[in-house]
Amino acid sequence: MSEEVMTNAEQETSTTLMGSDDGIDNQDWKSALPEELRNDATLSNFKDVASLAKTVVHQQQQMGNRIPLPKTDEERAELYTKLGRPETADGYEIDIGEELKPYFRDENIQAFRQVAHEIGLNPQQVSALIDMQKNSIASELSNSPAHLEVQAQETQDVLKQEWGVQYDREIRSAKRALQVYGDDEIMELMNTEAGNNPAVIKMFARLGKEITEDMTQNTQNNNLAVSALDARSEIDAVMQDPTHAYFNDRHPEHKTAVEKMRQLHEKVFGE
Repeated sequence: MSEEVMTNAEQETSTTLMGSDDGIDNQDWKSALPEELRNDATLSNFKDVASLAKTVVHQQQQMGNRIPLPKTDEERAELYTKLGRPETADGYEIDIGEELKPYFRDENIQAFRQVAHEIGLNPQQVSALIDMQKNSIASELSNSPAHLEVQAQETQDVLKQEWGVQYDREIRSAKRALQVYGDDEIMELMNTEAGNNPAVIKMFARLGKEITEDMTQNTQNNNLAVSALDARSEIDAVMQDPTHAYFNDRHPEHKTAVEKMRQLHEKVFGE
C-alpha cells in the first residue's frame, strides 16, 4: 500500500509542475519562473508550457532557413560560397564564340573574372553579364560601316559566282528598278544590311528587266536619255566640255555626272 501511495504522490507532483492534460494547473505554470521572467509581458501570450515550447521550436526552425548578414571577410566569403561562387576566379566558364572573340581580349576577360570573384558573383550571374556585352557588341557591329563593307564584298563575290559574265548587266537592272520603285524609305533601307542581301539584289535585278523606257521617265532618280540619239549627243557635249563635273573628281556633282555618263553609254551601246 505504501508504495502505491508514494507512486500516486509522485504523479501528483509531476502534474503540478508540468500542467495536467485538462489544463487545470496550467494557469500557474509561470510560478516556477524567476520573478523578472514571470512578470514579462511576452509570456502573457502563452497559456501553458506546451504552447511556449511550440513557439520556440518554430522560431528556431525559421532562423535556420535564414542567411545572416556577414560582418567579417570570412563570413562574407562563406556566404558567397553558399550562393554558388566558385572556389577561384578560374572557375568561371566564359564562352565568347569565334565570331566575337577578336573583341574580347584575354587579359580583359581574366580581369573580369577576378572582379566577379571578389564581389561574389555566381556562374549564372557572370554568364548573364557576358551575354549582355556580347549582344551589345553584335548590335553595334551589325550597323557599322566596316561590317557593311565586308558584307557588301561577300555579297558581290556570291553574285559574281552565280551570274558570271552577266554580273554587271544584272546589277544595272537592279539599279534601274531602284530608280523607278525606290522611294526614300527603300533607299535608306538599301544602305543597311538589307542592301547587302543577295536575295534582295536579285529581286531588284528581275524587276529591272521588266522596266521600259517610258517607265523610267518622271522618276526622282531618272537620268536616262529619251533616245539613243539624244544619249550620244549628250555624251559628245560632255566630252567637249573640259570644265564638266565628269572630269573633276573634286566637283560636288562628279559622282552624279559619272553615273549619268554610264547610263548614257548604256543607252547607246547596250552595256
